[in-house]
Amino acid sequence: MQSKMKLIVLLCACFVMVSTGAFAQAYPASMATIGDSISRGAVADDSLDDDQPERVWSTGDAAGDACNSHLERIRVASPGTVAYNNAWNGAQSDDLLAQSNTTVSQGVQYVTIQMGGNDICGDSTAEMTSVATWEFRWNEAIDILQAGLPGADILVTGVVNVRRVYDVGKSNFGCLLKWNTLAFCKNMLVNGSTQRTEATNRLLAYNSSLSTLTAAQGVWYDADSYAIAFSRDQLSSFDCFHPDISLNGNMANVTYDASRF
Repeated sequence: MQSKMKLIVLLCACFVMVSTGAFAQAYPASMATIGDSISRGAVADDSLDDDQPERVWSTGDAAGDACNSHLERIRVASPGTVAYNNAWNGAQSDDLLAQSNTTVSQGVQYVTIQMGGNDICGDSTAEMTSVATWEFRWNEAIDILQAGLPGADILVTGVVNVRRVYDVGKSNFGCLLKWNTLAFCKNMLVNGSTQRTEATNRLLAYNSSLSTLTAAQGVWYDADSYAIAFSRDQLSSFDCFHPDISLNGNMANVTYDASRF
């Protein structure tokens, strides 16, 4: 009878360990982010400063701001975690390979990737990256990361909803003035409904392909970044386009899944 009771206690203990995540993945000792201006925190504090990596959703480390990044959450459990920001302003999918090679050289255990806005945006929809080229570049980059960082956790986030930028800003005179003056992403923001629809459809195709290729490659994919319901007030007041600090915080919230670690 006593041996049976010991067995029951042991089984119950194992159940508690599994149900509370005792077998979840260990917190990484190092991480890196790959991406474009979103992951460089461009104009996040509404200023002219286009390089604020301390404010970003992934590797930001500015204490007390509205963005509780992946890094900051991980450091609660693993204070010594180091981080690298390998993103750069203006990056497109053809920069994935270079950024991936840099990331491999750093030997990190966790990689986040947010890329695609600049593949969508252009002076016209003719400048957009084709879906076939997009898929080739992503597969190549993930192959490099997996070969060079065996065992590392890789998180790909969906391309953010650039169309929503237009939808929340189109009735604001300040946004319209900035979009026309700064002349970026004209196919989505300025050139009219036909090109806007073409750009939106291409963005959706990118995210569909990311869902498929990440499943095939065996890496995490989080589509939630596309579904973030942001307001005009969460776009930088400098350009009415880039995420401000609070929107970086929203992105961190929806893409960080504590059960991963």
